[in-house]
Amino acid sequence: MNPNELILRYLHGEATDAEVAELDRLLACDPALRLKLIVETGIDAGLCEIARERASQPSAVVPRRSVWLSWRPLTAAAAGIVFGMFCTSVVFGYSMPRMVERVLNLVNAGFEEPVAPLPDGIPLRFGGWSGDYSEIVGEQQGIPPHEGQRMFRFLRSDSKDGFPSRAYHGNMYQFIDIRPWREAISRGTAVVDWSAWFNCIREASGKPSQFEASMWAFAGVPSFVRKNWEEKLHQELAYSTWRAAADDDLKTWQRVAGSLIVPPDTDFLVVELKAIGGDETPMNGVVTFGGHYADDVRMVLRTNAREHPQKLTQAKP
Repeated sequence: MNPNELILRYLHGEATDAEVAELDRLLACDPALRLKLIVETGIDAGLCEIARERASQPSAVVPRRSVWLSWRPLTAAAAGIVFGMFCTSVVFGYSMPRMVERVLNLVNAGFEEPVAPLPDGIPLRFGGWSGDYSEIVGEQQGIPPHEGQRMFRFLRSDSKDGFPSRAYHGNMYQFIDIRPWREAISRGTAVVDWSAWFNCIREASGKPSQFEASMWAFAGVPSFVRKNWEEKLHQELAYSTWRAAADDDLKTWQRVAGSLIVPPDTDFLVVELKAIGGDETPMNGVVTFGGHYADDVRMVLRTNAREHPQKLTQAKP
């Protein structure tokens, strides 16, 4: 499991004891990963509060009075690992963040509605899934849905729009209107955590399939996205993507997840699901997928009330 996924599972309270231990091991040897956890959990705010106390009472033992340092054992450990880094340099303090989570509702996020996604390629509007030819199915080929009674199945790598650059991939998209959350993203610190689950049968070629999920931020109108990608304009404001190789185990679903910092001028988000077959030799320019599935797509918008930093006195070690 990749480190970003471990962090997301940990922050969402889904990590097993073994996964927590693995994340703890990775944090001990990866400064960049420690910094990511610090930013994601707001540890920096708490560390600065402790640093101020230690600076004003250098010989005293600072009492452990911040509740947020104890409600997750790994967070406390990570704070201990990086404490010296904050206390031997100029410290920047923030007001304690008040984290707020909002679930962004996707249409048919769990694919429980039996209506098949539109095979219209990249959508032109809000309101549902659209992409390459696909279907909604129940348990199939020994693979049960990850949750609920139904799941999404990639069928082919083409759609009615005939977009040629996606000939080897099965793609599915949905647009999410973020304008109702304009105030929440206005500070530029809002983050969307996204995730999707994938599974597939073993490829006849023996080459493993790959799955990918991505999140894109755009300003303007939804109809611009097709033009942006067809003409390679690169006008997206931001994007986040992750890819994983299929494990060929029908009994296990694989989670692909990531986070996207949402720019303040974002009007809508695009979630993209992608299947990449192990055999990339298409028949007549089209790949047919024998048994590639996705399910349980989730998006959570996280915001906080963090203010602009103020320069404090230099903390003493």
